[in-house]
Amino acid sequence: MSAEDKHGQTSWTELQERDDARRLREFPAFAKFSDDDLHHLVRAAHHDSTSGPWPLIHEMTPSDSCYILLSGEVGVYVGREHVANLGPGEVLGESALRTGRLRSATVTTTGPTEVLRIEADDLAGLLREVPALRDVIEASAARHAPVPTEDAPAPSGPHRVKVDASVPGELVERFEHTASAAGLTVAAALEDALGRWIDSQS
Repeated sequence: MSAEDKHGQTSWTELQERDDARRLREFPAFAKFSDDDLHHLVRAAHHDSTSGPWPLIHEMTPSDSCYILLSGEVGVYVGREHVANLGPGEVLGESALRTGRLRSATVTTTGPTEVLRIEADDLAGLLREVPALRDVIEASAARHAPVPTEDAPAPSGPHRVKVDASVPGELVERFEHTASAAGLTVAAALEDALGRWIDSQS
C-alpha cells in the first residue's frame, strides 16, 4: 500500500470518528460528554451498518458486545412477543454484557441502521476511563429492565397452577423469581431444569 493510500485510509477513518462523535453529542444521554470522552468512545467502538432487517442480538446466547444505535430503529422480542421499538441514542445489550448472563431478548433492526459496536473487553476499559459512560450504561439498564404492570393482580397466597400436573403456586412464583434474577425466561429455565432432572435420572 502506498503512502498516499495509507494517508487516505487514515483520513477516512478520522472523518468517520469525528462524524460519529458529532452524532453522539446530539443525543441527550451523551450531550454532557467532553470532546475527549466522545473521541475515546468512538475510537474504541466499531462502526457497523445494515441495509435491512438484521438480528443484532439473539435471546439466550452469551453476550460479547453491546451497541449504541446511531440511526434507524430496532425491535425487541422476548420469545415471539414484540415488546418494544427503540430508536437512535439507545444503548443495546449492555445488561447481559455487564452481568455475564445470557441475553434476555432478541434485538433486530427494522431497516437501514447504523450502530457503534463495543466489544466486551473494550467496554471494561471504557467504563474505567470514561466515567460518564458508566452513568449512561446504568440508566439504560434501568430503563430496559422489565417493569411489572400496575394492574397485575397481587399474589393471593399459595395456589396451584397446572403444568401437565398440579404444581404449588408458591413453588412456581419462586421459580419465576429465580429465573428472572438469572436473566432467563421462565420457559428457558424450565427447559434447563427438566433437562438436568432427566439427566440425573438416566
